[in-house]
Amino acid sequence: MSKGWIRLILANLLILVLGFGLTGSALASGPDNPNAAARKIVVFQDWFVNEAAQDEIIEHTGAIKIKHLPLINAAVVLAAPASERALQQRAEVLRVDIDAVVYTQAKPTPPPPPAESLPWGVDRIDAEKVWDTDGNIIVDPGANAGYGVKVAVLDTGIDLDHPDLQANIKGGSNTISSRKSADDDNGHGTHVAGIIAGADNTIGVLGIAPQAWLYAVKVLDRNGSGFVSDIIEGLQWSINNGMQIVNMSFGTASDIQSLHDAIIAAYNSGIVLVAAAGNSGPGDNTVLYPAKYVEVIAVSSIDNTDAIASSSSRGPEVELAAPGVNILSTYKGGGYKTLSGTSMASPHVAGTAALVIASGVADSNQVRSNLQSTADDKGTSGKDNLYGYGLVDAEEAVTGIQTAP
Repeated sequence: MSKGWIRLILANLLILVLGFGLTGSALASGPDNPNAAARKIVVFQDWFVNEAAQDEIIEHTGAIKIKHLPLINAAVVLAAPASERALQQRAEVLRVDIDAVVYTQAKPTPPPPPAESLPWGVDRIDAEKVWDTDGNIIVDPGANAGYGVKVAVLDTGIDLDHPDLQANIKGGSNTISSRKSADDDNGHGTHVAGIIAGADNTIGVLGIAPQAWLYAVKVLDRNGSGFVSDIIEGLQWSINNGMQIVNMSFGTASDIQSLHDAIIAAYNSGIVLVAAAGNSGPGDNTVLYPAKYVEVIAVSSIDNTDAIASSSSRGPEVELAAPGVNILSTYKGGGYKTLSGTSMASPHVAGTAALVIASGVADSNQVRSNLQSTADDKGTSGKDNLYGYGLVDAEEAVTGIQTAP
């Protein structure tokens, strides 16, 4: 069976899932077709690492292998219920996980007024004060603008030809289809990238860290959704290619152990992991995965009055707040667009982390500690479920000098 044919089956299954309003769940068989195949992650025992032998087991059970996930010693398969049961009964198999679907965490807003050179979110967290001391909205010669810090944007890709990003894009990968580029066919990933590192080139918008290096890791499709297995592969790529920061502006309500294992591996490799808390507010325990994992910096969204956005997820896992309402940034096709959501808040923190690393803080745990200790306390005194430790403060996180909130 060809890989393209498998993708077509999965695409049709995804349409059915979305049509019935299911989110963050598996492409499971339904009552009308109890024997339908579904996409699963087969995790093998630590001692069973021979890929060829793993393939034999998969084939013997009647499942169809889609790809290998060496980061967690697993494989993605298409399996009917009988095949799944057969896999679970094998001593070589540790478990079989759902290959859940994750979604971007952004909501479109009306078209913005003519673009400003400095978006309000960059200004609100004082990022420009790190690299523009004379106030002319140009990076000062020799200033810290995040130069050379490697930031992986796990998303829908990045517009690789965008004039406001092209100078900072240094590579990437497409885990959905290795034969295709990481070019953005949705727009979400390009928007996120511009918040992190919109270039200082006299046009468009300036990002938090205008000289950081961007890496487009396409793990979500043109509809802004994707499988956990593709994200795991994106995390593997990030580890293998020495990424220092990974931004994940997507989420799922499903706690998938395979995803957590991959997150732990990336965290242990020294990567600063930042993720959108989700747009599932205003309940008090609505943070999505992967932001909900302790290894990840979960970011909630504020508006230009410092109020938590009504849609922003909240809960004890929220670590920092950042601007996420009516954010102007780059978009696919060389354009610009205003979007809202915790998807936009997360890259404000990722960009700030790039500035902290460029200042000489190499240890990822110390970067995280700096972000926490220098955040501007908002809401209830101390850490709370809305703002976490507070609003991220780029200037203070880099300099360590107390600034006005």
